[in-house]
Amino acid sequence: MLLSLIGEQPIPILLADRAIRPQRHILAHSEKTRRLAEHLQSLLPHAEPLFLEDAYDLEEIRRRFEQVYRPGMIFNLTSGTKPMAWAGYEVARSRQAQMVYLESEKKQSKLYRFVFRDDGIVQSSDFLPASINLDDYLLAHGLKPESHLPASNAQEVALWRFLQEQVDECVNNLKFPAFEIDFLVRRGNQVAVIEAKDTTKSKRFGIDQLTTITGREYLGTYTGRIWVVSKLPGQQLQDLAKAYDIQVVQVDIREAAPGRWRLTPASQQRLQKALDIVLGAPPPVAS
Repeated sequence: MLLSLIGEQPIPILLADRAIRPQRHILAHSEKTRRLAEHLQSLLPHAEPLFLEDAYDLEEIRRRFEQVYRPGMIFNLTSGTKPMAWAGYEVARSRQAQMVYLESEKKQSKLYRFVFRDDGIVQSSDFLPASINLDDYLLAHGLKPESHLPASNAQEVALWRFLQEQVDECVNNLKFPAFEIDFLVRRGNQVAVIEAKDTTKSKRFGIDQLTTITGREYLGTYTGRIWVVSKLPGQQLQDLAKAYDIQVVQVDIREAAPGRWRLTPASQQRLQKALDIVLGAPPPVAS
């Protein structure tokens, strides 16, 4: 049995569930995070909600956790408010229950496990294998594209061919009611949005698209951001992109054969570097 604290990011909860594989999964949420808990329930049929009236009432949260506690329960303290985490820790400590925490900040999924012993806490950790796909990622955020179209121009074709060799999964031209995604890519458990817009269309169109798509209301701030351009924007826009943690990549294309568009070697190197930054370096190829 797993009890997770629901915050603003659903993916750490989904990854912990895929790693632990509980028979029951309790999603402790507030009114603010009710929507995310519902999205997670759609992916986790064994999950059930635990509504917290006040996500900052430490004693009341502790009491609710005590009510649902069962022997063998694991407490996932990755998300939620600090009072939720404090209450979860206190109940876990008093019951000598296991706790887990998922680290995602270093472009890798690392699950820490904490077990109480008479002489203190024993800590261990392991890296999680890829356990989600892009459909999972979208559904966990409550998103489903209205349409999915093929590459429509030479640049998109060249990018598509290159990305297929660099990532585990790639989809393009996804249309949603509020926005469009040029490319959505995944390497392991890390996901990024790539916007490939002509800089002459709007000086900051790519930045606006990326910040909207990866806002808290949509794909969340853990989603990587890459802005592919045919011509580098001015320094002020480059600085703005950097402030938003957006990788700006200038690419050129060439026609390797009639109708067969490819990125130039220099462009491939620049885009590969950006992918490694936002998705983490790919695992080494076994010899």
